[in-house]
Amino acid sequence: MSTPDWLALVVERHQAFHVIGCAEEALDLLFTNWPTASSAAFVLAMEACAGTATGTVTQEEAQLSFLAAALDANVAFRFA
Repeated sequence: MSTPDWLALVVERHQAFHVIGCAEEALDLLFTNWPTASSAAFVLAMEACAGTATGTVTQEEAQLSFLAAALDANVAFRFA
């Protein structure tokens, strides 16, 4: 469910690759396969990605928060 505002990412977790194309997919990865659930960056990313469903956060803002959480948690990613 990619949108034009979200640059597709390939995220590596546990030797598996996940293609993330929207905030909903990022939120799913944060919920199910994230190394830390206690950092401020993680919480902000969860809130930002969830906020896209209500329209309070843009896809671009959610992606920036997700990238910050990935950097904070040392999760490898690249732009597809």
